[in-house]
Parts: sequence; structure tokens; C-alpha cells
Amino acid sequence: MRSILLSGLLLLGLSRVLLAQEAPLIEARLDSVVITAHFEPTLLHEAVQPVRVISARRIQLQGASHLQALLYQVPQLGVMQHRVLGGAPEMQGLGSQHVAVLVDGVPVTGRIDGRLDMAQMLLSNVARVEIVEGPSSVFYGSHALGGVINLITRSGRQWPDGPSVALRSYAESVGSWDNSLDLRYRRGSFWAGLQLGRHAFDGYLGGDDVTRAADWPERRQRFLLSAVGWEGRQIRLTYSAQFFDETLTEQGEPDAEGFAQDNEYRSRRTWHTLTYTRRWAGRYLHLTGSWSRYDRKIVPFVVQTQTGSRERQTEAIDTTVYRQGFVRGHYLHHLGVTGLQLFGGGEVWVEQIEGARIASGSRQLGTYAFFGGLLYRTGAVQVRPAFRYAFNDEGQALLTPALNVRVDLGAAHTWRLTLAQGFRAPSLKERYLDYWMTIGPSTYHITGTPDLKPEVSWHLGLRYDYRRVLGSVRLELETTAFLNNVQDLIALSPLVRNEQGIWTRHYENVQRYRTRGGTFTLRLRHRGLHFWATVAPLWRYVELSESYPEAPRYELTTDLLGGVEAQLPGQVQGLLLYHYGGSRTVYYTVRDRATGQTLLQQAAVPDYHLLDLALQRTFWRQRLWLTAGVKNMLDVTNLGQTVWDTRRAHQRNLFLYGRTAYVQLRLMLGGRQ
Repeated sequence: MRSILLSGLLLLGLSRVLLAQEAPLIEARLDSVVITAHFEPTLLHEAVQPVRVISARRIQLQGASHLQALLYQVPQLGVMQHRVLGGAPEMQGLGSQHVAVLVDGVPVTGRIDGRLDMAQMLLSNVARVEIVEGPSSVFYGSHALGGVINLITRSGRQWPDGPSVALRSYAESVGSWDNSLDLRYRRGSFWAGLQLGRHAFDGYLGGDDVTRAADWPERRQRFLLSAVGWEGRQIRLTYSAQFFDETLTEQGEPDAEGFAQDNEYRSRRTWHTLTYTRRWAGRYLHLTGSWSRYDRKIVPFVVQTQTGSRERQTEAIDTTVYRQGFVRGHYLHHLGVTGLQLFGGGEVWVEQIEGARIASGSRQLGTYAFFGGLLYRTGAVQVRPAFRYAFNDEGQALLTPALNVRVDLGAAHTWRLTLAQGFRAPSLKERYLDYWMTIGPSTYHITGTPDLKPEVSWHLGLRYDYRRVLGSVRLELETTAFLNNVQDLIALSPLVRNEQGIWTRHYENVQRYRTRGGTFTLRLRHRGLHFWATVAPLWRYVELSESYPEAPRYELTTDLLGGVEAQLPGQVQGLLLYHYGGSRTVYYTVRDRATGQTLLQQAAVPDYHLLDLALQRTFWRQRLWLTAGVKNMLDVTNLGQTVWDTRRAHQRNLFLYGRTAYVQLRLMLGGRQ
């Protein structure tokens, strides 16, 4: 494999000199259309609420097969990696349970401990990724308290007429590979597609003192995506189905007799979505219905490492099933030349969970919402107040307001203000968990709390954009600032030993959690060359400062991000990405068993430098694409021990598995261009 990777890099390196040319850039254009946090498709440069867009070409050039691989280079967005639960996003200092992950506006089901595994969010059929920082609960309800990541899938209307085939093959030196086949057909307004593929990751040990227990376990994934649609001038009707299957194998270290405990985590996701949109005479109607199911099964094995024999522990198999029904519709009406838009809609979201860890074995919760608002334009000012009223089967109800203001001062200056409330309703697990666990001589009992209150936050965001053309150079400055104040944060209580000697803990509402920060970005564009640099400070509230005066009130972390993308001679595109992550101190408590006192402790997460390089060249009239690159050129690996979230158990911060090289081939055949 190494020779293949080096050959790909050498081929791309023979592209003469690095001279900028006129060509489309891989960064999302200002005339791109976005839909996230807006009630109709809107041009990016006209959006009232800021939206960050990652284009399909950027995804391809970065060699990102799944969402986790894409998010390392986004300001104010971190990835928390867990050995088994995978990578989960953190946005503006708020945890993964506060970030809504959507596919075409539909929430993804299957959160485990509040997090979704980003390595299961495949990008093979994604046209772009839209990211909104800050609360979007008015639009998307629970989990959108901290922000939204919306995966927009490809539309068949962009395919060539007639039948066509697309092939993709990807290999990475760490022992990862992908293969996919995409069958497409379009005739006029009708289109249909079928995509199937496999992904494999051989695992990565990550330590010199282990022989089997990999920090990054082996994964095997299979997927099938199908879609059919009809798109006219005013009406669009689409149906899509997704089938995903994964086996993650966690191996244990052998004991003195050579026996080890292995676990297979088997995940299966099924998804069906039907969407109808119509746009006519200043009106826009959007209807979506979706049903999804996510099965998570833990299958333990006892392995004799000396002989290789495996014995399945059938009686210890643990299965959890998540089901979700989702129906949403909204309508928007432009009132002629008055500059006024009215919009409103409703939503029904029914979730069900069943498994041995859930009290009574199965629970279901329905959430119902009405939302609406208006957008008023007068000259250079746009004002958009909106609200959502939601209630659920438990009798809880909440009114959530939001206000967005945009002011354009000529062609050079734009101000945006966001004042919004966000919320996150308690999950079924946080309400009804009933989990027993024995480790050595100790027994632990973790339970949910049915009467938990929803988390509620207030967010204040301000953004200023400045644009100016200096000869052939376009200068752009972007400055943002934000405040997040979360009330009734849901977290696990401290461990308490009861009279029977059992260690117990439960979910409870703690007082509050706050973050504040911002970004400053400089962009320079010159023909086919684009340079940018971002400074992103973030202050996280230290909850323990309320009980321990020696702990600081806020902990500061500063990140630096930058990059260069360029169109080079010979139809070659280049991308260089840099990310400096500042050091961080995390505070937690431990109980001194000798004295019974609870002591404040701290753990240091060191800083790091990431550097990625990618080159891409097209052949055969842009039917064959060759991409090669190096990820993590500075060979950053795990960053030590830390505690990520408020009152979480101690976790190891798995970050990256070192330097890797990759090569990707994409071939498109057929179709009348």
C-alpha cells in the first residue's frame, strides 16, 4: 500500500510550478444556497443568521469519508473521541448533547450517553455540510441548544442526463479503506440512484504497553443508499432510504492464563424519508416525514489468545433499540413589495427506546411543537423574530423565542445580531435508565430521574463582516463574539455509597454552565488563490469554582486555524490546513478514602499542532479524479488523561493516531454531459 500512496503523491507532484490560475475555489461560494436555520433556500451572502458551509469538493479534497474526519479544522468546533462511542462534536464549549446532527433537516436517532458517533455519519452522498453556531431550537427543537450540523444530500437534478456510474476507492496508510459504487439515472425531471459501499479500519493500538486493547478499535461498515425523485420548476418530491451496518471490535488484554474479554458493538441503522416542497408566487411549502430505527447490540466473547478460540457469552448480550418517527411541515409567504415574510409550521417527534437498561424495558415519548415568525426588510435592515411552543407527553411545555437582526452598511459592512433561547429536553435514558454494573468487589447502580427539568439557555451572538477589493485582491474580515448561559444543566450526580454498600448515582439538574468566546478571521482571495487565518479564544465556566475558591471561574483555551487553497497548473488543486489547539486545564474532584474528604484535582491537556496537505488532479475531461495527501503531518497522537464534561466519569482523551497518507480515486462514466 505504501508504494501506491507514494506513487499517487509523486504523480501529483509532477505538476510543474505552483502558479495561481483563474478557477473555481473549493471553499463554498457566497452565491451558494443554504437552508439550515432559514425557512426557505437562501443565498449564503443574504442569510440573516450566519451559516458555515463545507462544500463537496472540500470534503473530497480532505479525504473525509465520515463527518468526524471533516470537523477537526472548523473553528469553535471540537471533537471528543471515545474508544467505543466514537467521536462527538463540541460547539462553542457546549457538549455533544447540545449539538443537533441532522440529515436534510431530520434529526439522527441513536444517541448513546448524549452523543452520536460521527464516524457513522458517512459523507459519500453529501453535497455540503451546513453548520450553525448557537441555539437553533426555534427551528430544530431539542439538542439544538449549542448549534446544528446539517448534512445536505445530493440532488439527482445535478446529474448528467441518462444512466451513469460513479466509482470511489480510498486507501489510508493507517489501515483504512473505502470502496463505493454509485448507480444513477436521470431523464428530464425524474431521477433515481442507488449507492452501496464498504468501509474498513483495521484499528490502532496507540500504546507500547498493550498487545490487543487498541485505543482505536477495528471497524467494519457496510451501507446502502437509495433515492428517487421528481423535480419540476415549482415542485420537488423525493424519497430516500438508508441502510447502515457496523461492527466495532473492542479487544481486551489477556490475563496470566491467556484469556481475554472481547466485545463486539454491532450497530444497524435504517432510515426512510419522504420530502415534498413547492415554491410558487412568493410562497414556499416544505413537508417531511421520516421513520428511523437504530439497533445497538453488545456481544461479549471470551478469547483464548494462545489458541485463538472464541466463546460467545450469549447470556450477557445487551441490546438497545431506538425508534423515531418525525413529521414536520412549514409554510412561508412573501407579502408582495412590503418587504414582509410570514412563516409558520408544526412538528411531531416520537421517540421510543427499549432494552435491559431501561426501567420497565421500554419507554416512549412524543414531543409536539408549533413555530412561526416573520422577516421584515426595510432598506439595509432585516429583522426576524421567531418562536417555538413545544410540549410533550410528560406534560412539560416550553415557549422558546429568538431574534435575528442584520444590518448592511453599504457593500462593505455587515452586522448580525442573534439573541435566542435554546433548550434540551431530558432524553429517555436520562429519565428511565436502570443500569447495574459490578467491577471487582464494588457494585454500581445508575438510574434516571423521570421528573428532570429541560435545560434552557440564553445565547447572545454578534458578528461583523468587512469586505473590500484592493486591485485584484479581495479582502474579507470576520469578527464574532458569543455568550452562552445554560440553566438546569443535566448531569450525573456524584457517587454515593448507600446502606447496602452499593455505589449509586443518578441524573439531576445542576445549577448552570456558561461559555463565552469569539473568532477573528482574515481572508485574502486572489484569482485561484485563497488564504485564511482564524483566532478562536474560548472561555469555559468552571463549575467547581462555586465550591472551591482555588479553582478559576473560567478556563481559557485559544485555537489558531488557517489554510491555503489554490488552483495550480495542469488542473491540479491544492489544500493546506493548519490547526493549533491551545493547552487546557480541566478540574475535577476525587474522594480521599483514608480521610473521606473530597479533594479538587486538575488535569492538563497539552497544546498541539495539526497540519494537513492535499492535492487533487482531474483527467479525462473531469471524469477521473485523483486525490492524494498527508493528514496530521506533525504526527500528533493521544494527549493524555482528562475529564471532558461536567460531572462525567474520568475518560482518556483519544485524539489522533499519528501521521497518515492517503490516496483516493473517483471515476464517473456514462451520462450525456
